[in-house]
Parts: sequence; C-alpha cells; structure tokens
Amino acid sequence: MKNITFLVVLLISAVGFPVLAQEVKTNLTQIRFDQQGYYKSIKIDGKELLEAGKYPIVSVYKDQKIIQPKGLKVNGDRFSLMMEDGQAVELKVGQHKEAITYEVLKLSPDYKLLVFGPLKIKLHEVVGEVVGVAQGEDLAFGMQSLHVKTVAGIPEDYIGNYSTTFGYKGANSDLSVASISYGHFAAVDAGNGTIFQLSSKNRSGRELQQVKGLNNMMTLPVEGSDGLIIGAKVALFGDKRNQILTRIGRVEVEQGLPHPMIAGEWGKVSREAMRSYLITNFSAANLDFALEKTKLAGFKNLYHPDPFLNWGHFEWRKELSTEADVGMKKLVDRAAQRGIDIGIHTLSNFTTTNDPYVTPVPSKHLLKQGELKLIAALDDNQQQIIVQNSQLFSLPLSLNTIQIGDELITYGKAEQKGEQWVLTNCVRGAFGTQKASHGIEESVYKLWDYPYKTLFPDLTLQDEYAKRLTAIFNKTGVKQISFDGLEGCMYTGQDYYASGKFVSDFYRGLDNKTDLINDASRLDHYLWHVHTRMNWGEPWGEEMRMGQVENRIKNQAYFYRNLFPRMLGWFLVRLADRKFEATSLEDLEWALSESAGFDAGYAMSIDMKTLQQHGQIDQLLESMKNWDQLRLADVFTAEQKLRLKDPNTEWHLEKINDTQFMLYPLFVSKRFHCDLSSMQPGQPGGADWSWESPEESTFALRIKVEGDGVIENPSIKTEKGIVKILGKLEKDQYILLDHKGKATLTDKNYRLIAALSVEGTASLPKGGSAVAFSCDNTGDEKPEVIIRYNTRMKGEPLNLVKK
Repeated sequence: MKNITFLVVLLISAVGFPVLAQEVKTNLTQIRFDQQGYYKSIKIDGKELLEAGKYPIVSVYKDQKIIQPKGLKVNGDRFSLMMEDGQAVELKVGQHKEAITYEVLKLSPDYKLLVFGPLKIKLHEVVGEVVGVAQGEDLAFGMQSLHVKTVAGIPEDYIGNYSTTFGYKGANSDLSVASISYGHFAAVDAGNGTIFQLSSKNRSGRELQQVKGLNNMMTLPVEGSDGLIIGAKVALFGDKRNQILTRIGRVEVEQGLPHPMIAGEWGKVSREAMRSYLITNFSAANLDFALEKTKLAGFKNLYHPDPFLNWGHFEWRKELSTEADVGMKKLVDRAAQRGIDIGIHTLSNFTTTNDPYVTPVPSKHLLKQGELKLIAALDDNQQQIIVQNSQLFSLPLSLNTIQIGDELITYGKAEQKGEQWVLTNCVRGAFGTQKASHGIEESVYKLWDYPYKTLFPDLTLQDEYAKRLTAIFNKTGVKQISFDGLEGCMYTGQDYYASGKFVSDFYRGLDNKTDLINDASRLDHYLWHVHTRMNWGEPWGEEMRMGQVENRIKNQAYFYRNLFPRMLGWFLVRLADRKFEATSLEDLEWALSESAGFDAGYAMSIDMKTLQQHGQIDQLLESMKNWDQLRLADVFTAEQKLRLKDPNTEWHLEKINDTQFMLYPLFVSKRFHCDLSSMQPGQPGGADWSWESPEESTFALRIKVEGDGVIENPSIKTEKGIVKILGKLEKDQYILLDHKGKATLTDKNYRLIAALSVEGTASLPKGGSAVAFSCDNTGDEKPEVIIRYNTRMKGEPLNLVKK
C-alpha cells in the first residue's frame, strides 16, 4: 500500500478559530474532512458532489442512540475519531490507485453497530441500490464493502432511528422474488440525492431478536473475527459515468474481491454471462439425448433442476450416479466432450428431512428458534407434551418440530392453556430418529422449518453445506450452480452476513473458478461480486405470455441500475394438459423476442418427457439457437430492441442461411370460437367474423375442436380468396396451415399425423375485413371450433457477421 498523503491547510473560520482540513485522493476522486470527523468535500474530476448537510465518516450505535464524531485526529494513515460519548473509533485510511479505503482498527466493545456514513451526494439520476453506485450527468460515485461482514444498509432495528436523524427515506425495490426495503440498500435514492449506508454489526453475543416474523428468536453468536466490528472495511471511488463499471473491476482486483472470469473476460462485462441455457431432468441413461438437444438449441450449459437425493449432504440421485461424485464426474466429462458444461440447482441451506443431518441421529446444529421448558418428564411413547409458556408458538410453521437430545418430535397442534402450551398428536421419533424418555431437566428446542417441509442449519452447520458444495465442484467439474432460496440463510438471524458467507465460502474454496456460472434468485451487495447473474422463475401455472411478465420486465431495470448482467428468468416449454395447450412456436418466439429486446438471457425449462414427445421440439430448439445467436452477437439495432421488448408485440425470425435472417413482425389474433351446437335449424356449420391485419398478408391458421365430435374440410373465405383444407379434425388434434399454404394434421402436442391437401389461396387485406368460416359436421356430436390466425408484416433483413 502506498503511504497516504494529506493536504493540511490552515483556515480561519467565521469565529476566528483555526480549522484543520484533511484530504485524501485517488484517481479522479478527492475527499476532504473537517476537524470534527465529517465530510467537507467530495469531488470527482474536479466537480463537487457532496450534498449540503453534516455527514460523518462513521457513526456508531449504543444504548438506543446514534453517536456521531466530535473530533478527528490524523496520524499518517490512522484516523482517530473522538465520538460524542468520549470514546474513540480508529480507522486505517488507504489511498490506492483505484479507491480510497476505510478499515476499522479499534472501537469500544459497547458499540453494537458501526455505519460508514450515512453519506449523501448530489448524483441520483441512476442509483444502483445493491451495487452501491450513483450516476448523474457524466459522473458516477460508489461505496462498496470489502468484507462479507460489512453489509449493505442498516439493520431493521436501527434503520428507523437513522432515517429520522439524517432525514432520508427511499422507495422499496419490488422484484420478482420480494419487495426489498430501502433499509437494506447500499445506496438509497432519497429524491434529491443519494444516501450511502454500509454497516457492520457486533455479532459476538447471543441475543433475542425479531427474525422472519418471529419475536425473541434465539440468535447464536458469530464466532471469531467475523463476529466483531473490527476489520469492517469499505472502498470509495468515482469515475466518469461510462467508465464506472470498468473502475469497479479494477477495484476488485486491487482490493482482493472476487473477480470471476468467463471466456477470458471479467464476468460483469462478458456477454457470455448472459448466455441462455437448457433445464431438464436428465439421467445417466438419457444424457446423450439431452446433450443432443442442448446442442441443437445452441446452448453451452445443461442444467439439472433437482439432482440431489437430499439437501445438506447433497448426495446424488441414483439415476444420475450410483458412484457418488465419481459417477457424476463421468457425466460431466461426457458432456465436456460435446462442449457442454453441466449445472445443478440447489436450495442453498434448506435441509430435507431425509438428510443424514436429520436422520437417524439429528445434528445438534439444526437451526433453533429457541428453548422450551418441559413441565414434566416424558416417556418414550407420550403423544401429548406440555411446556412452559413461550412466544415461540406465535408463528405457525409446517413441520412443527422440537428436538430433545437425539430425538425429533413433531406435533399436530399447539394450544395455549394459561401459562402452559399443550402439544398434541405428537409423533415420537419423527423422521426416523430414535424414540427416548426425557427428564424434565433436558433442553427442548423448537426448530425452524419452511413450507417446503424442510429444516435449516445454524451457521456452524451451514459452513459444512458450503464445503460440501465446493467439494462437488472440485471433484466433479460441474460448472454452474444456482443458489436458490438464499433467504434461508437469513433465518439464522444474521441477515445478509449469513447469505454472503455461505456463497463466498463456497466460492473461495473452488480449485477452478474460471468460466463458473453462479447465480441466485436474489442479489445482495457483497455477492454482487461473486454472482454471474440473477435468475429466478416459477412459470408453471400460467401461459408463457402471462407468466411473471411484469416481474421479468421490472427486473431488467433493476439489473441496469445495478450494472449487472441481464436475465429474463425461467420459461417453460410444456406438453398439453387439461389446463394448457402445448407450447407453440408463436408462444416461444414471444419469449425469445423479449430476450432479444432486453438483451437478456433466459433459462428454458423443458422436462425429458416434453423433449421426447413434443412434435415440434427440434423446430423450437432451432429457433432458440437462431434468436440467441443474433442477440449474443448484438445484431439487433437499438430501434429494433425497443420494439422487440414491448410485450404486446409478436415476432417470427426466419433463417435464410448461416449469415442471413429475416425478422417478421407478426399480428397474432385472439381465439375465434364457432360453437356448432348453437347453429339454428338448417344453418350450415360455420361463422362470420371480422378479422384484421396491419398489412395485406397471407395468414397462418391453427384450428382445433373442443368437446366430442369431428369436423371436416374447414375453409376460410376472405375478400382476397378462399382456402379450403381437405381433412378430418378430431378432439385433441390440430390442423395447422402455414404462410406458404402447407397444411398438416397433428396431435395435441404437435406430433405429425398426416399432411393435408389444400385447395385455393386467400389473404387478408390491410385493416378489418369480413371472414366466413365453414366446415362439415355430419355426426351427432356438435363440437366447438377454435381458430387463431396470424399475419406477417414486411420482413426486416438481419446479417450475422461471424467473428
């Protein structure tokens, strides 16, 4: 580290006292402090950014009060801040090429919390609440944590006092996974400026606190240096707005932060970070088939959504490996020979009840809400248990599990009776543990659980989970992981420190970090450096055009603000079922056009059954390849992206050859219904509709019947001709007519049954026009006919320049 240099200036204040001003510098950034320990000036490239007001270098919290500095003494790179209560906070202040750093060296153990700042600057045009960067005009300024125990924001117990004292508040970030309070932000858009707030908490003692809606949860201490505020460290830096992301990358390298590389580039600027991938439940037996489909889609990652027999020990499902990690490595090596990396899904620290940490002998480190006291001793078959009064029953759970020694017990109902709680319908020796008798003196612990019917580890056991996941990567060569459910770590009561430690412990232990894809369903400040991208998505219960559309779009603005690679989440390609039709090319291309418009990758979830039985699967996969190839090459113009990202637009991409493509805007109609059972006596089977098209165009059709009955020879008459399709259509089938006049009969999953003859041609004029539909229906059953059409507008040529 270079020796820090201070500019000492003697000034005369309004009342005649000398004022000592100190200054620290790094490239483009100058920060000055007054003699009390407050910011006096923050300049980037010579422009003043400090907002009017008093903002301390640090503040601390003790006895329900915020304590601020009243004096600053400087000795070399040591800043000694005399606090209002007469005690001192000592910082080591570093002046580096890329950033200015503060590290806590000494402070009173009475201080429960230290906040770096709060600090307010004028920039707030774009505020990255997670990354801790504010942008405005042509400049940007950031403050970032340099240690996992220094977290973004201010804990919930303290934020109200800070918000009131320093006069700021911000709007929550509403994302696909949660609404995140401004109290958890590294940078808060306060409306007239940006507040930076990073903090470190004294976690070295056991305490009772509110956690996930539960009052007075027993929160265990964090052992070692992480439990102390000493060592908390931050970096401050500024740059030109268009260079701030590059600056952060250099700060990572300079300060020893995680700096993941993908395809030879830093992951935050590599377009490979936004590659789409295939999710499917492959096995050892059908891996080669899954790899073939992955290649057809142009993907480089094949991801298993549920690879583990249990969560905790993370043992492989038998259909993947009967040889533990050695067997999984064989699959990874097979995939690598095809140029494909294998990825796996986890629920982070969620713990299944079949895991060896739970059964047959439960770990002493399963996460506890708190301790209960027995009223009387228990025999080994007692199904009613009475405990002393406790607030721990105020929050309903799913598994309702208590632990006494090596026995887990579940209860069906908890009922308060006076100063006691009566637990009834108890299952002794739950989850395969051993029934036992217990004396009144034995400790009884109420365990945390989750509606997924899972338990959690405490911090000590959570460390073992991280080590196991690291070992999986080191032993097998798996290259992708999603830390879904990271919020589970916060059930420990240690907030973002717990989730940050879990992932960073995993990451630090990896033998090979190159080309690792590491994402999560949520993002926090320190893990911004570790995660490749964010991903999420539970599209199971809605049509593709409906599934989380608002959240997908909302998240893109979040990624933009936070200088983070963009993803659209998971999409689902499905077979037909009682609620949904099979995914069509039109459905898929809607999602792919959104991906192109937002320049964001996605995960395409297609289970093995769908890969095997969807009649158009190869066509769908090839479409993914074409769209993603153009997106990753950044072929689409800014104007095209603006139109593509509109969720109300529809598109079709057609490949001409390896370098030439045609992009067609589509008009996709609503569904038109003709109920043949509602025909008047003597009325032929048919209907008159008004169809429309933005341009004169041929049209494609999708025709199906609902209910029992058969139709034959459907025809459409427009002002521009008549087209008649010769064939029979039954329930659970489609007749498909493409824009070139080719017709096919398929089953409900688009598997080809027969090619059909077509008579005549027809098109739709521009605007609205009358259309007559007719068909033959000779049987007793009168089904309902459902027709959807689409028309194409003028194509837009695209050229792929191969590198």
